Amino acid sequence: MSDETTTQPRMIDLTPEDLDRVQELADAVWFEVRPGGTSADLADELDFRHARAAERAGGPLPGEVAGDRRPLVGMYSAFDMTVSVPAPDGGLVSLPMDGLTWVSVHPDARRQGLLRRMMTDHLHRVHDRGEAAVAGLHASEQGIYGRFGYGCATLDVKLSLGRGAELVAPPAVGAAADEVRTHVVTVPTEAGMAALHAAHVASVRATLGTVTRPDAKASMWWRDFPKARGSKEPWRLLLAERDGATTGYAVFRRESKWEDGRPQGKVEVAELGSVDDGSLLAVVRRLVDMDLTSTVTLWSRSMEDPVMWWAGGPRGVGVRAYDSLWLRLVDVPRALAERGYAAPCDVVVEVLDEVCPWNAGRWRLTVDASGRGTCVATQDEADLVTPVVVLGAAYAGGRSLVSLARHHAVQERRDGALRELSRAMRGDDQPFGAIGF
Repeated sequence: MSDETTTQPRMIDLTPEDLDRVQELADAVWFEVRPGGTSADLADELDFRHARAAERAGGPLPGEVAGDRRPLVGMYSAFDMTVSVPAPDGGLVSLPMDGLTWVSVHPDARRQGLLRRMMTDHLHRVHDRGEAAVAGLHASEQGIYGRFGYGCATLDVKLSLGRGAELVAPPAVGAAADEVRTHVVTVPTEAGMAALHAAHVASVRATLGTVTRPDAKASMWWRDFPKARGSKEPWRLLLAERDGATTGYAVFRRESKWEDGRPQGKVEVAELGSVDDGSLLAVVRRLVDMDLTSTVTLWSRSMEDPVMWWAGGPRGVGVRAYDSLWLRLVDVPRALAERGYAAPCDVVVEVLDEVCPWNAGRWRLTVDASGRGTCVATQDEADLVTPVVVLGAAYAGGRSLVSLARHHAVQERRDGALRELSRAMRGDDQPFGAIGF
């Protein structure tokens, strides 16, 4: 059936010439108006190497203005990113990750199978390119992506501290923090963005679960739209240095507020990273000691964040937790072989995967004493049978397969196999929340 007669939307590659159509779709889906922004600004927010859309079939509907091109009823894009996961030697390794973003379905096209069609299109293209064995995303609504094989792998932990909060760290950490110098610059400048990206990349080597921005998009990530931010200040960058090297950073914004003649300003920290605990302590000390403020909110932290314990524990920082990074294994044997493990194991896993059928089947994962694994296809009897979503949820090392099995259809065919693989996949630390993308 030709495209002119079918009623199904047609999948197309997006180009810069489609930005007006992208803006129209985004406005209908997200209804978020950014004063001062134009459709041309969207060019910096999309990677046209990955951007795809569903173009509606047929002519204009009643009430629509006829145009040269048909409206878009769905779209997605992605970024070439990395994610840090456990390494064989007990450290961390940053692996390629296809970061899915801009997933949008027009209100008129909902519940017609379009989202499934776009997700299948995306995952098959990731597999065909062969550039990444895992895909990741942030979910706008938590119930959407599990049915496409994505599992919630990390949490976004929010901590709230008062101004002047006492941070009690071990003496060695305190001494290291005393050697760190910090200073503040404005982010939306070429120099500020370059310094931020360098600090961001440096912190990845020490932080489990970290997602890195692509180099090509680093200069636009924190762009400023004065009309959109209104009375808020532009994003600021706090940099930490030791011996001439950048060792930590925080992206923050303050909001002025006064009550009964007293300053009650708020500090919102959207991103925080460091290469060591001393630099982290030095950065947070500055954040909780800013004039005219009363509270500091730290986003994308961890349930084992040292800041939480330096501040006295969960009750002292008002812990709130949300889902953060959702991971999906696109190439099961490659993904399982690329990460490291905490213990030896030899397990035959039968994977159930309807969206990526090349993953479906039995795979033998063998891990030696050093934590290095190999994963190959096998005809041996399965020790475990699991949907692919479980492997994605456990991939960053923060979630236990044993606990995941309690709410997913995991079948243990050999006694002890579930615990064996679960212990092997755990990381030494809890992963941190991922940057937004």
